[in-house]
Amino acid sequence: MTVRGKINWSIWIGVWTGIYVLLYMLSPLGQYGFIWITFIALPIFFNGGAARKDYFSQMISSCIGVVWGLIMLAGASALSITGAAGSNALSCGIFTVTCCLMMIFKDNTKINKVPAMFGGISACFSQGGEHIVGVMITLCLGVSLGLLCNEGMNFIAEDGRWRWSVKKTTEIPETDF
Repeated sequence: MTVRGKINWSIWIGVWTGIYVLLYMLSPLGQYGFIWITFIALPIFFNGGAARKDYFSQMISSCIGVVWGLIMLAGASALSITGAAGSNALSCGIFTVTCCLMMIFKDNTKINKVPAMFGGISACFSQGGEHIVGVMITLCLGVSLGLLCNEGMNFIAEDGRWRWSVKKTTEIPETDF
């Protein structure tokens, strides 16, 4: 990508992120103060290639991760007889193995994005297992923001200039921004 393309894509990402943050903060989710969870899901999605085909599996895997986090917290509580450090270590060790085994099903199911699962687990832990629906919604919104940011690439021509139609035609000249 050209320098001009990187600048234009940065502008696209910044504008949509600003709009997202404004709308999020005005929504009922804004009261919980965990907008930052958006920025757990977004880089995981980008790091995974941010492909449109992975959109739903990223969201599903993130939400499964939150449920997995609840299971890990419950496991730690059930194992509390071993002390706080021991119960957390056993719970996390056992359930991390199980979570990673999801890689076996990587190509056969929509629950196939292990990094997104760990993002969901982290988000769940950060809230102590509370506000789970809001956490899941925020993770899904983070994936959605990542997809929207990535879609901006469709509006940038090879030379880095904006193009306002995804399909190039000779009838409509490209805008020179």
